[in-house]
Amino acid sequence: MKTTLSTKRQVSIPKRLCDKLALRPGSKITWEEADGKLVGRPVPANVLDKLTGIHKGGPDLVAELLKQRREDRELEDRKLAR
Repeated sequence: MKTTLSTKRQVSIPKRLCDKLALRPGSKITWEEADGKLVGRPVPANVLDKLTGIHKGGPDLVAELLKQRREDRELEDRKLAR
């Protein structure tokens, strides 16, 4: 496959490679020179960034955790009071 370097030093990645490597607009690629060859490697998307906000509008997990801890503590206090 051949591509051409533009005047802005940009290169288009062939669609076949984009599809194969799941590259989308905005995907990050690291570039390095190795033995006179230009090597580009896709940077894996940050999984945490992808997961951020997926439960938006859902249950307040922190509140649920605090409620559970409060109930556990009350249970333990009752056991110790016996």
